[in-house]
Amino acid sequence: METGPAENLETLWNQALNLLQAQLSKQDFDTWIQPLEPLATSGKTLEFRVPNHMFATWVADHFLDKLTHTIGDVAGFSPELRFICDPADPQGKLFIETAEPAATKRKVSSSRSPGRLIDGYEFENFVVGPNNQFARAAAMAIAKQPGTLYNPLFMYGGVGLGKTHLANAVGHAIVEHDPAARVMFASSDGFTNQLVEAISKNKAQEFKNRVRRLDVLIVDDVQFLSGRERTQEEFFHIFNVLYEQGRQIILTSDKAPVELDGIEQRLCNRFGWGLVADIQAPDTETRRAILERKAADEGIALPARVAELIATRIDSNIRDLEGALTRISAFASINHTEINVEMAEKLLLAVAPDAKSELGFDDIEQGVTQHFGLKPEELKARRRTKKVAEARQVAMFLMRRHMGASFPAIGQFMGGRDHSTVVHAYQAVEKRCRADQRYKHMVDTVAKAIGCG
Repeated sequence: METGPAENLETLWNQALNLLQAQLSKQDFDTWIQPLEPLATSGKTLEFRVPNHMFATWVADHFLDKLTHTIGDVAGFSPELRFICDPADPQGKLFIETAEPAATKRKVSSSRSPGRLIDGYEFENFVVGPNNQFARAAAMAIAKQPGTLYNPLFMYGGVGLGKTHLANAVGHAIVEHDPAARVMFASSDGFTNQLVEAISKNKAQEFKNRVRRLDVLIVDDVQFLSGRERTQEEFFHIFNVLYEQGRQIILTSDKAPVELDGIEQRLCNRFGWGLVADIQAPDTETRRAILERKAADEGIALPARVAELIATRIDSNIRDLEGALTRISAFASINHTEINVEMAEKLLLAVAPDAKSELGFDDIEQGVTQHFGLKPEELKARRRTKKVAEARQVAMFLMRRHMGASFPAIGQFMGGRDHSTVVHAYQAVEKRCRADQRYKHMVDTVAKAIGCG
Protein backbone atom coordinates (compact mmCIF):
# COMPACT_ATOMS: atom_id res chain seq x y z
CA MET A 1 0.00 0.00 0.00
CA GLU A 2 2.29 2.76 -1.19
CA THR A 3 1.57 6.43 -0.63
CA GLY A 4 -0.73 7.53 -3.38
CA PRO A 5 -3.28 10.15 -4.36
CA ALA A 6 -5.98 11.03 -1.87
CA GLU A 7 -8.64 9.57 -4.16
CA ASN A 8 -7.00 6.12 -3.95
CA LEU A 9 -7.08 6.23 -0.17
CA GLU A 10 -10.68 7.40 -0.26
CA THR A 11 -11.62 4.54 -2.58
CA LEU A 12 -9.92 2.01 -0.32
CA TRP A 13 -11.66 3.34 2.78
CA ASN A 14 -15.08 3.51 1.08
CA GLN A 15 -14.77 -0.14 0.04
CA ALA A 16 -13.83 -1.10 3.59
CA LEU A 17 -16.72 0.98 4.95
CA ASN A 18 -19.22 -0.92 2.83
CA LEU A 19 -17.96 -4.23 4.23
CA LEU A 20 -17.87 -2.95 7.81
CA GLN A 21 -21.39 -1.56 7.58
CA ALA A 22 -22.67 -5.05 6.72
CA GLN A 23 -20.82 -6.61 9.65
CA LEU A 24 -21.69 -4.17 12.45
CA SER A 25 -24.85 -2.86 14.03
CA LYS A 26 -25.94 0.58 12.82
CA GLN A 27 -25.24 2.02 16.26
CA ASP A 28 -21.66 0.69 16.39
CA PHE A 29 -20.96 1.64 12.79
CA ASP A 30 -22.28 5.21 13.15
CA THR A 31 -20.59 5.80 16.51
CA TRP A 32 -17.17 4.19 16.14
CA ILE A 33 -16.41 3.58 12.46
CA GLN A 34 -18.01 6.45 10.54
CA PRO A 35 -16.09 9.13 12.50
CA LEU A 36 -12.71 7.62 11.54
CA GLU A 37 -11.03 9.92 9.04
CA PRO A 38 -8.30 8.34 6.89
CA LEU A 39 -5.33 10.71 6.59
CA ALA A 40 -2.50 8.97 4.74
CA THR A 41 -0.86 5.66 3.91
CA SER A 42 2.78 4.78 4.06
CA GLY A 43 3.97 1.30 3.28
CA LYS A 44 1.61 -0.95 5.21
CA THR A 45 0.55 1.76 7.68
CA LEU A 46 -2.80 3.52 7.44
CA GLU A 47 -3.32 6.62 9.58
CA PHE A 48 -6.71 7.73 10.92
CA ARG A 49 -7.69 10.92 12.69
CA VAL A 50 -9.83 10.22 15.76
CA PRO A 51 -11.63 12.58 18.14
CA ASN A 52 -9.69 11.83 21.33
CA HIS A 53 -7.73 9.38 23.45
CA MET A 54 -10.73 7.46 24.80
CA PHE A 55 -12.19 7.08 21.33
CA ALA A 56 -8.96 5.59 19.99
CA THR A 57 -8.65 3.25 22.98
CA TRP A 58 -12.22 2.03 22.58
CA VAL A 59 -11.83 1.42 18.84
CA ALA A 60 -8.51 -0.37 19.39
CA ASP A 61 -10.00 -2.57 22.13
CA HIS A 62 -13.27 -3.44 20.39
CA PHE A 63 -12.83 -3.09 16.63
CA LEU A 64 -9.11 -3.39 15.87
CA ASP A 65 -9.23 -6.96 14.58
CA LYS A 66 -12.30 -6.29 12.45
CA LEU A 67 -10.80 -3.11 11.00
CA THR A 68 -7.46 -4.80 10.29
CA HIS A 69 -9.02 -7.83 8.63
CA THR A 70 -11.56 -5.86 6.58
CA ILE A 71 -9.06 -3.29 5.32
CA GLY A 72 -6.67 -6.17 4.69
CA ASP A 73 -9.27 -7.91 2.51
CA VAL A 74 -9.53 -4.77 0.40
CA ALA A 75 -5.80 -3.91 0.36
CA GLY A 76 -4.54 -7.46 -0.10
CA PHE A 77 -2.50 -7.74 3.11
CA SER A 78 -2.78 -6.97 6.84
CA PRO A 79 -2.13 -3.27 7.50
CA GLU A 80 -0.95 -1.51 10.65
CA LEU A 81 -3.46 1.08 11.83
CA ARG A 82 -2.31 4.31 13.44
CA PHE A 83 -4.72 6.61 15.30
CA ILE A 84 -3.93 10.31 15.61
CA CYS A 85 -5.97 12.62 17.83
CA ASP A 86 -7.79 15.60 16.42
CA PRO A 87 -5.74 18.74 17.29
CA ALA A 88 -9.01 20.60 17.87
CA ASP A 89 -10.12 18.10 20.53
CA PRO A 90 -11.59 20.14 23.42
CA GLN A 91 -11.97 17.11 25.67
CA GLY A 92 -8.53 15.82 26.45
CA LYS A 93 -4.83 15.47 25.88
CA LEU A 94 -3.39 15.01 22.43
CA PHE A 95 -1.69 11.75 21.72
CA ILE A 96 -0.69 9.34 19.01
CA GLU A 97 -1.87 5.77 19.34
CA THR A 98 -0.49 2.96 17.22
CA ALA A 99 -2.91 0.07 16.84
CA GLU A 100 -0.90 -2.93 15.78
CA PRO A 101 -2.15 -6.30 14.59
CA ALA A 102 -3.34 -8.53 17.43
CA ALA A 103 -0.30 -10.83 17.40
CA THR A 104 2.13 -7.92 17.52
CA LYS A 105 0.10 -6.20 20.20
CA ARG A 106 0.29 -9.26 22.43
CA LYS A 107 4.08 -9.41 22.07
CA VAL A 108 4.44 -5.76 23.01
CA SER A 109 2.14 -6.23 26.00
CA SER A 110 3.99 -9.26 27.30
CA SER A 111 7.33 -7.54 26.99
CA ARG A 112 6.15 -4.54 28.97
CA SER A 113 4.31 -6.46 31.69
CA PRO A 114 5.79 -9.37 33.62
CA GLY A 115 3.70 -12.52 33.56
CA ARG A 116 1.39 -11.11 30.89
CA LEU A 117 -0.28 -8.87 33.45
CA ILE A 118 -2.53 -6.19 31.97
CA ASP A 119 -1.03 -2.70 32.13
CA GLY A 120 -2.99 -0.13 34.12
CA TYR A 121 -4.95 -2.62 36.22
CA GLU A 122 -3.55 -1.62 39.61
CA PHE A 123 -4.90 -0.90 43.10
CA GLU A 124 -4.28 2.84 42.69
CA ASN A 125 -6.92 3.21 39.98
CA PHE A 126 -9.44 0.70 41.33
CA VAL A 127 -12.48 2.59 42.63
CA VAL A 128 -13.71 1.12 45.91
CA GLY A 129 -17.37 0.91 46.90
CA PRO A 130 -19.66 -1.22 49.04
CA ASN A 131 -19.98 -3.65 46.13
CA ASN A 132 -16.30 -4.62 46.09
CA GLN A 133 -14.84 -3.66 49.50
CA PHE A 134 -14.52 -7.22 50.74
CA ALA A 135 -12.87 -8.54 47.57
CA ARG A 136 -10.46 -5.59 47.43
CA ALA A 137 -9.47 -5.98 51.09
CA ALA A 138 -8.75 -9.68 50.51
CA ALA A 139 -6.77 -8.89 47.36
CA MET A 140 -4.63 -6.31 49.12
CA ALA A 141 -3.94 -8.70 52.00
CA ILE A 142 -2.83 -11.37 49.53
CA ALA A 143 -0.58 -8.89 47.73
CA LYS A 144 1.30 -8.35 51.01
CA GLN A 145 1.51 -12.05 51.96
CA PRO A 146 0.93 -14.23 48.89
CA GLY A 147 0.26 -17.90 49.51
CA THR A 148 -0.26 -17.56 53.26
CA LEU A 149 -3.69 -16.01 53.86
CA TYR A 150 -6.40 -16.85 51.37
CA ASN A 151 -5.46 -19.54 48.90
CA PRO A 152 -6.99 -19.78 46.44
CA LEU A 153 -8.74 -16.43 46.16
CA PHE A 154 -11.85 -16.99 44.06
CA MET A 155 -13.61 -13.79 42.95
CA TYR A 156 -16.91 -13.99 41.11
CA GLY A 157 -19.49 -11.60 39.73
CA GLY A 158 -21.08 -10.37 36.52
CA VAL A 159 -19.32 -9.10 33.41
CA GLY A 160 -17.42 -5.84 33.67
CA LEU A 161 -17.47 -5.43 37.47
CA GLY A 162 -13.71 -5.30 38.03
CA LYS A 163 -12.69 -8.91 38.73
CA THR A 164 -9.94 -8.89 36.10
CA HIS A 165 -8.73 -5.49 37.27
CA LEU A 166 -8.47 -6.62 40.88
CA ALA A 167 -6.75 -9.93 40.01
CA ASN A 168 -4.13 -8.09 37.95
CA ALA A 169 -3.69 -5.50 40.68
CA VAL A 170 -2.55 -8.27 43.03
CA GLY A 171 -0.01 -9.44 40.46
CA HIS A 172 1.35 -5.95 39.86
CA ALA A 173 1.68 -5.28 43.60
CA ILE A 174 3.55 -8.55 44.17
CA VAL A 175 5.97 -7.89 41.32
CA GLU A 176 6.52 -4.31 42.49
CA HIS A 177 7.45 -5.60 45.96
CA ASP A 178 9.52 -8.50 44.59
CA PRO A 179 10.65 -8.09 40.95
CA ALA A 180 11.91 -11.68 40.97
CA ALA A 181 8.44 -13.09 41.72
CA ARG A 182 7.21 -15.48 39.03
CA VAL A 183 3.69 -14.37 38.15
CA MET A 184 1.47 -15.58 35.33
CA PHE A 185 -1.88 -14.13 34.25
CA ALA A 186 -3.96 -16.00 31.67
CA SER A 187 -7.57 -16.19 30.58
CA SER A 188 -9.00 -19.70 30.62
CA ASP A 189 -8.91 -19.60 26.81
CA GLY A 190 -5.29 -18.46 26.89
CA PHE A 191 -4.35 -21.18 29.35
CA THR A 192 -6.07 -23.80 27.19
CA ASN A 193 -4.43 -22.51 24.01
CA GLN A 194 -0.96 -22.61 25.61
CA LEU A 195 -1.57 -26.17 26.75
CA VAL A 196 -2.87 -27.29 23.36
CA GLU A 197 0.08 -25.67 21.60
CA ALA A 198 2.51 -27.38 24.00
CA ILE A 199 0.83 -30.74 23.38
CA SER A 200 0.99 -30.25 19.59
CA LYS A 201 4.75 -29.58 19.86
CA ASN A 202 5.37 -32.47 22.27
CA LYS A 203 6.22 -29.95 24.99
CA ALA A 204 3.32 -30.58 27.36
CA GLN A 205 5.58 -31.59 30.25
CA GLU A 206 7.77 -28.53 29.72
CA PHE A 207 4.68 -26.29 29.89
CA LYS A 208 3.41 -27.99 33.05
CA ASN A 209 6.82 -27.76 34.72
CA ARG A 210 7.02 -24.05 33.91
CA VAL A 211 3.58 -23.36 35.40
CA ARG A 212 4.35 -25.43 38.50
CA ARG A 213 7.37 -23.22 39.23
CA LEU A 214 5.22 -20.09 39.46
CA ASP A 215 4.84 -18.07 42.64
CA VAL A 216 1.45 -16.69 41.57
CA LEU A 217 -0.98 -18.14 39.03
CA ILE A 218 -3.95 -15.98 37.99
CA VAL A 219 -6.60 -17.55 35.74
CA ASP A 220 -9.40 -15.31 34.50
CA ASP A 221 -12.93 -16.52 33.66
CA VAL A 222 -12.49 -20.13 34.77
CA GLN A 223 -16.12 -20.81 33.81
CA PHE A 224 -14.87 -21.17 30.23
CA LEU A 225 -12.96 -24.30 31.20
CA SER A 226 -16.39 -25.92 31.01
CA GLY A 227 -16.40 -29.02 28.84
CA ARG A 228 -12.62 -28.97 28.29
CA GLU A 229 -11.80 -32.28 29.92
CA ARG A 230 -8.08 -32.45 29.08
CA THR A 231 -7.47 -28.88 30.25
CA GLN A 232 -9.37 -29.51 33.47
CA GLU A 233 -7.34 -32.67 34.10
CA GLU A 234 -4.03 -30.84 33.70
CA PHE A 235 -5.24 -27.83 35.66
CA PHE A 236 -6.29 -30.11 38.52
CA HIS A 237 -2.76 -31.45 38.88
CA ILE A 238 -1.17 -28.01 38.49
CA PHE A 239 -3.52 -26.63 41.14
CA ASN A 240 -2.56 -29.38 43.56
CA VAL A 241 1.17 -28.83 43.13
CA LEU A 242 0.96 -25.05 43.56
CA TYR A 243 -1.37 -25.33 46.54
CA GLU A 244 0.81 -27.87 48.31
CA GLN A 245 3.87 -25.65 47.77
CA GLY A 246 2.09 -22.62 49.22
CA ARG A 247 2.04 -20.73 45.91
CA GLN A 248 -0.75 -18.20 45.45
CA ILE A 249 -3.66 -19.06 43.13
CA ILE A 250 -6.19 -16.40 42.07
CA LEU A 251 -9.26 -17.29 40.04
CA THR A 252 -12.14 -15.24 38.62
CA SER A 253 -15.50 -16.40 37.34
CA ASP A 254 -19.01 -15.19 36.60
CA LYS A 255 -20.44 -17.67 39.12
CA ALA A 256 -19.59 -19.06 42.54
CA PRO A 257 -17.77 -22.43 42.56
CA VAL A 258 -20.92 -24.35 43.52
CA GLU A 259 -22.79 -22.88 40.54
CA LEU A 260 -20.25 -23.68 37.82
CA ASP A 261 -21.54 -25.90 35.00
CA GLY A 262 -19.39 -28.36 33.12
CA ILE A 263 -16.50 -28.15 35.61
CA GLU A 264 -15.41 -31.32 37.41
CA GLN A 265 -16.65 -31.52 40.99
CA ARG A 266 -13.16 -32.06 42.35
CA LEU A 267 -12.04 -28.77 40.78
CA CYS A 268 -15.09 -26.88 42.03
CA ASN A 269 -14.36 -28.18 45.53
CA ARG A 270 -10.78 -26.92 45.35
CA PHE A 271 -11.91 -23.52 44.08
CA GLY A 272 -13.72 -23.10 47.39
CA TRP A 273 -10.83 -24.15 49.65
CA GLY A 274 -9.63 -20.61 50.27
CA LEU A 275 -11.68 -17.42 50.17
CA VAL A 276 -14.68 -16.95 47.88
CA ALA A 277 -15.52 -13.25 47.38
CA ASP A 278 -18.34 -11.92 45.25
CA ILE A 279 -18.31 -8.55 43.50
CA GLN A 280 -21.70 -6.94 42.99
CA ALA A 281 -22.78 -4.21 40.59
CA PRO A 282 -21.70 -0.79 41.94
CA ASP A 283 -24.25 1.54 43.53
CA THR A 284 -25.01 4.96 42.08
CA GLU A 285 -22.40 6.78 44.18
CA THR A 286 -19.68 4.32 43.22
CA ARG A 287 -20.67 4.47 39.55
CA ARG A 288 -20.39 8.25 39.64
CA ALA A 289 -16.99 8.04 41.34
CA ILE A 290 -15.80 5.62 38.63
CA LEU A 291 -16.96 8.00 35.90
CA GLU A 292 -15.34 11.03 37.48
CA ARG A 293 -12.08 9.14 38.03
CA LYS A 294 -12.05 7.94 34.41
CA ALA A 295 -12.86 11.41 33.08
CA ALA A 296 -10.09 12.96 35.16
CA ASP A 297 -7.58 10.36 33.97
CA GLU A 298 -8.51 11.04 30.35
CA GLY A 299 -8.65 14.84 30.66
CA ILE A 300 -12.37 14.98 29.87
CA ALA A 301 -14.40 17.91 31.19
CA LEU A 302 -17.36 16.02 32.65
CA PRO A 303 -20.01 18.17 34.35
CA ALA A 304 -21.32 16.81 37.65
CA ARG A 305 -24.91 16.71 36.35
CA VAL A 306 -23.83 14.58 33.38
CA ALA A 307 -21.88 12.21 35.61
CA GLU A 308 -24.96 11.85 37.81
CA LEU A 309 -27.15 11.23 34.76
CA ILE A 310 -24.89 8.49 33.37
CA ALA A 311 -24.47 6.87 36.78
CA THR A 312 -28.23 6.82 37.28
CA ARG A 313 -29.06 5.54 33.80
CA ILE A 314 -26.32 2.89 33.43
CA ASP A 315 -26.64 0.43 36.29
CA SER A 316 -25.28 -2.75 34.70
CA ASN A 317 -21.49 -2.75 34.92
CA ILE A 318 -18.32 -0.67 34.70
CA ARG A 319 -17.65 -1.47 31.04
CA ASP A 320 -21.05 -0.08 30.06
CA LEU A 321 -20.40 3.00 32.17
CA GLU A 322 -17.08 3.67 30.47
CA GLY A 323 -18.61 2.92 27.09
CA ALA A 324 -21.28 5.56 27.67
CA LEU A 325 -18.66 8.10 28.74
CA THR A 326 -16.58 7.33 25.67
CA ARG A 327 -19.59 7.69 23.37
CA ILE A 328 -20.53 11.07 24.85
CA SER A 329 -16.93 12.31 24.83
CA ALA A 330 -16.47 11.23 21.21
CA PHE A 331 -19.66 13.00 20.12
CA ALA A 332 -18.54 16.20 21.84
CA SER A 333 -15.11 16.01 20.20
CA ILE A 334 -16.47 15.30 16.73
CA ASN A 335 -18.87 18.23 16.98
CA HIS A 336 -16.38 20.53 18.77
CA THR A 337 -18.74 21.22 21.62
CA GLU A 338 -18.79 20.86 25.36
CA ILE A 339 -20.48 17.94 27.09
CA ASN A 340 -23.89 18.88 28.47
CA VAL A 341 -26.98 17.20 29.91
CA GLU A 342 -29.12 17.58 26.79
CA MET A 343 -26.53 15.89 24.60
CA ALA A 344 -25.99 13.12 27.14
CA GLU A 345 -29.73 12.48 27.41
CA LYS A 346 -30.03 12.03 23.67
CA LEU A 347 -27.04 9.71 23.36
CA LEU A 348 -27.98 7.61 26.38
CA LEU A 349 -31.40 6.87 24.95
CA ALA A 350 -29.68 4.78 22.28
CA VAL A 351 -27.75 2.65 24.77
CA ALA A 352 -29.87 2.75 27.92
CA PRO A 353 -33.59 3.23 27.28
CA ASP A 354 -35.68 3.89 30.38
CA ALA A 355 -37.58 0.63 30.13
CA LYS A 356 -36.01 -2.73 29.39
CA SER A 357 -37.97 -5.87 28.72
CA GLU A 358 -36.74 -9.14 30.17
CA LEU A 359 -35.92 -11.86 27.67
CA GLY A 360 -37.16 -15.36 28.22
CA PHE A 361 -36.59 -18.80 26.71
CA ASP A 362 -39.79 -18.47 24.69
CA ASP A 363 -38.66 -15.16 23.15
CA ILE A 364 -35.42 -16.64 21.86
CA GLU A 365 -37.13 -19.84 20.73
CA GLN A 366 -39.66 -17.83 18.74
CA GLY A 367 -37.05 -15.56 17.18
CA VAL A 368 -34.78 -18.43 16.13
CA THR A 369 -37.58 -20.57 14.69
CA GLN A 370 -38.92 -17.62 12.72
CA HIS A 371 -35.49 -16.93 11.24
CA PHE A 372 -34.90 -20.56 10.27
CA GLY A 373 -38.48 -21.22 9.18
CA LEU A 374 -39.11 -23.93 11.78
CA LYS A 375 -41.78 -24.78 14.33
CA PRO A 376 -40.89 -24.40 18.03
CA GLU A 377 -41.37 -28.10 18.71
CA GLU A 378 -38.74 -28.93 16.08
CA LEU A 379 -36.00 -27.33 18.22
CA LYS A 380 -36.86 -29.62 21.13
CA ALA A 381 -37.34 -32.77 19.08
CA ARG A 382 -34.62 -35.34 18.44
CA ARG A 383 -34.38 -34.52 14.74
CA ARG A 384 -30.80 -33.91 13.61
CA THR A 385 -31.13 -32.45 10.13
CA LYS A 386 -28.50 -29.83 9.38
CA LYS A 387 -31.00 -26.97 9.47
CA VAL A 388 -32.58 -28.02 12.77
CA ALA A 389 -29.21 -28.75 14.40
CA GLU A 390 -27.84 -25.33 13.41
CA ALA A 391 -30.96 -23.52 14.65
CA ARG A 392 -30.85 -25.46 17.93
CA GLN A 393 -27.21 -24.52 18.52
CA VAL A 394 -27.90 -20.84 17.80
CA ALA A 395 -30.84 -20.86 20.22
CA MET A 396 -28.73 -22.43 22.97
CA PHE A 397 -25.94 -19.92 22.35
CA LEU A 398 -28.30 -16.92 22.59
CA MET A 399 -29.96 -18.26 25.74
CA ARG A 400 -26.59 -18.55 27.41
CA ARG A 401 -25.05 -15.34 26.03
CA HIS A 402 -27.99 -12.96 26.38
CA MET A 403 -30.06 -14.46 29.18
CA GLY A 404 -27.20 -15.81 31.27
CA ALA A 405 -29.18 -19.02 31.72
CA SER A 406 -27.34 -22.02 33.14
CA PHE A 407 -26.38 -24.90 30.85
CA PRO A 408 -28.65 -27.39 32.68
CA ALA A 409 -31.62 -24.98 32.50
CA ILE A 410 -31.13 -24.51 28.76
CA GLY A 411 -30.82 -28.25 28.26
CA GLN A 412 -34.03 -28.83 30.20
CA PHE A 413 -35.92 -26.27 28.11
CA MET A 414 -34.55 -27.69 24.87
CA GLY A 415 -36.19 -31.07 25.29
CA GLY A 416 -34.37 -32.37 28.35
CA ARG A 417 -30.89 -32.44 26.82
CA ASP A 418 -27.76 -32.99 28.88
CA HIS A 419 -25.86 -29.86 29.91
CA SER A 420 -22.76 -31.10 28.07
CA THR A 421 -24.73 -30.86 24.81
CA VAL A 422 -25.45 -27.20 25.56
CA VAL A 423 -21.81 -26.52 26.45
CA HIS A 424 -20.75 -28.03 23.12
CA ALA A 425 -23.35 -25.97 21.23
CA TYR A 426 -22.25 -22.75 22.91
CA GLN A 427 -18.57 -23.35 22.19
CA ALA A 428 -19.28 -24.44 18.61
CA VAL A 429 -21.23 -21.26 17.81
CA GLU A 430 -18.65 -19.08 19.55
CA LYS A 431 -15.81 -20.70 17.61
CA ARG A 432 -17.61 -20.47 14.28
CA CYS A 433 -18.45 -16.80 14.88
CA ARG A 434 -14.74 -16.08 15.29
CA ALA A 435 -13.84 -17.91 12.08
CA ASP A 436 -16.78 -17.05 9.80
CA GLN A 437 -17.94 -13.44 9.53
CA ARG A 438 -21.03 -14.34 7.52
CA TYR A 439 -22.13 -16.81 10.15
CA LYS A 440 -21.47 -14.24 12.90
CA HIS A 441 -23.53 -11.68 10.99
CA MET A 442 -26.40 -14.20 10.81
CA VAL A 443 -26.23 -14.85 14.58
CA ASP A 444 -26.09 -11.10 15.29
CA THR A 445 -29.05 -10.53 13.00
CA VAL A 446 -31.15 -13.11 14.84
CA ALA A 447 -30.11 -11.61 18.19
CA LYS A 448 -31.09 -8.09 17.10
CA ALA A 449 -34.45 -9.29 15.79
CA ILE A 450 -35.17 -10.83 19.19
CA GLY A 451 -34.06 -7.69 21.00
CA CYS A 452 -30.84 -8.97 22.54
CA GLY A 453 -28.34 -7.83 19.93
